Amino acid sequence: MTTALHAGAVVDWLAIAGTVAFALSGALLAARHRLDVIGFLFVACMTGVGGGTVRDLLLDAPVFWVHDASHIALCSAAALLVWLAAQWIDRLQQALLWADAAGIALFAVLGAQKALHAGVGAGVAVMMGVFTACFGGIIRDVTLNDAPIIMRREIYITATLAGAIAYVLLASWRGSEDALAMIGGVAIGFAVRALAIVAGLGLPSHRGLASAEARERER
Repeated sequence: MTTALHAGAVVDWLAIAGTVAFALSGALLAARHRLDVIGFLFVACMTGVGGGTVRDLLLDAPVFWVHDASHIALCSAAALLVWLAAQWIDRLQQALLWADAAGIALFAVLGAQKALHAGVGAGVAVMMGVFTACFGGIIRDVTLNDAPIIMRREIYITATLAGAIAYVLLASWRGSEDALAMIGGVAIGFAVRALAIVAGLGLPSHRGLASAEARERER
């Protein structure tokens, strides 16, 4: 037995936690849009498996939830929980943001790990982590005609990037299956996003381009 912490069970629990967190965020947004129960189920499932579906298609791998119905079952259970208790869940401070923060931190690591197992390089693995973490939320927001959360000035993609990079670096040292590598990546990704939520931090934005009229005045 190696000294590294083998993490088969940790991977399973991270996948469950990430799926549920994203499904909850989708169902909470469905509640805010007053969808019916079928709408809840659709949005929760789409959010829970959307990022992983994009990742698997890009990696030319079997789409994970097609062969394992437990992911859809988890998303559906989360949707029904929110349907029954949306008012109570939404009273929790910034419930949607925190559920989403947990989801992106977990999926950034799981996406990067699956990419490493597919034999891609470290840089591509990091990008697959970002795609896995972000695309479920993008699909959710665009479908419900909300401004995609990644387009806001608050740090979001940067958090998934930090978590994926941290995991890939730790995995190069301890191995891709190591529990400490996975937990470390999740913790860093979540910490960066949590700091952005609490302190409203954002990266500097571009000042934009001057309009044609303004450029004419400057001449």
